[in-house]
Amino acid sequence: MNLYEYIAVNNSLGANKLLKNYGLKPTRNIKEIISRLKEIVRKYKKDALQDISTIHPDKNLLTLFNSSDIKETNFANATGRTPNPNEFPNSDQLSGGLDDSSFQKDVVRKIEEAKKEMLIDKLRDEKKDLDRRISNTQYGSSPVILLAIGFAVGYMIAKK
Repeated sequence: MNLYEYIAVNNSLGANKLLKNYGLKPTRNIKEIISRLKEIVRKYKKDALQDISTIHPDKNLLTLFNSSDIKETNFANATGRTPNPNEFPNSDQLSGGLDDSSFQKDVVRKIEEAKKEMLIDKLRDEKKDLDRRISNTQYGSSPVILLAIGFAVGYMIAKK
């Protein structure tokens, strides 16, 4: 369904009034209303489209999108949380008055320190995991050893 069909079906009275303003006779035939709406848009272009927008059945809904009193800044944060400007200090506050190059060097140094700490934590976790795996494979808990002991005991019992 296109715009003309939608208006003709849902607001044929308004469409007929509009067509009358353009010098066309009103009709009850929906197909005729559709063709006449198309005709006035072809002939009068933007003016006709503006007039058609006034008779659109959903014009109230459409005007909400164009004339909202809600500030766009409320939608700037994708999480739905509007950040407090005081939460995010500017670069002068972070650098303590340092110039840009020393501030950047300080930031790079802090990032490198954080990376080193993360690497140390990762290595520490891997060592703990390796120690845990080694302790689980001691002779007493190895399934192969337990199976061998079971066969040996069964063999001794069967030989007696």
